[in-house]
Amino acid sequence: MKNSGLAKRERMGWVFVSPWIVGFLLLTLVPLLVSLYMAFHEWDMFSDPVFVGLDNFKKLLNTATIEGQTFFAALSNTLIYTVCTAVINIVLGIAIAWAVARSGVLNTVMRSVIYLPCMVIGVAFSMMMGPIFGSSDYAFVNQILHAVGLPPQEWLFTHGQGVWVMVFMSFWGIGGAMIVFVAGIKTVDQSVYDAASIDGASNFKLLTKICVPMISPVIVYQTIMSLIFGMQVFDIAVGLSSAGGTGGSFGMGIDNSLATLVFYLYNKGFRDFEMGMASAIGWLIFLITSVVSVGLFAFVRKTGYFKMD
Repeated sequence: MKNSGLAKRERMGWVFVSPWIVGFLLLTLVPLLVSLYMAFHEWDMFSDPVFVGLDNFKKLLNTATIEGQTFFAALSNTLIYTVCTAVINIVLGIAIAWAVARSGVLNTVMRSVIYLPCMVIGVAFSMMMGPIFGSSDYAFVNQILHAVGLPPQEWLFTHGQGVWVMVFMSFWGIGGAMIVFVAGIKTVDQSVYDAASIDGASNFKLLTKICVPMISPVIVYQTIMSLIFGMQVFDIAVGLSSAGGTGGSFGMGIDNSLATLVFYLYNKGFRDFEMGMASAIGWLIFLITSVVSVGLFAFVRKTGYFKMD
């Protein structure tokens, strides 16, 4: 009778997890296998796939081809954006969290105000950048340049400048990192800060010598999340492309000024109908992200916050 009860509970357990298993098989595993198959084919979604072997990957990794030039431009922009946004989230996130972590009505209001921009979706926020970084003389930044005697810039049209507009926009999401760090700061026993203050520690030393080391696991977590988010950036680039009215190759700005890896994948698949090439880009993104993940995994293990038996 006891074994019968255990078997019944086991069957019920499989019933409860079966929706996830079915969803994983149909919505994750099968699409992955199909995309891997398509990465070695040419397919426009209308005719039969044509096997081309490694040609898609060779074109993407060859800087002599248009596909390769665009891919490496997108990779460069993505890496710049990822690294810069990670630094901004960590450094400013900790600084702001330290300033507003203490209890009080004013700090509560400030935390809410700083977090509010995170409620605005990336595409909408990008569209708002048009009047600020637009190419016309009436754009806000260009008016400032004109006031100081400098020529206006086509920020979204110029290669090497569009990505920095994207980096500038990353400040809108600083509230998310702030909330995470506020939670980490509040886990530290207040008596530790009080003891250090009695010994004469300044506010800066409390932050750098006590707070930062004690919330290191939180910093590692936020670093990983920032890097993952950066590698997947898409909506900001799309929104800026629309806001600036940029043309150029593959609709990602002049000389791919706003190109990112996921944006390039989207354009190849759903604009040019080259699903084979898009699948190859997706798998290259997977490989790059895997390398970054392995590096982060090694770093986390070295810090001692993750141990394997």
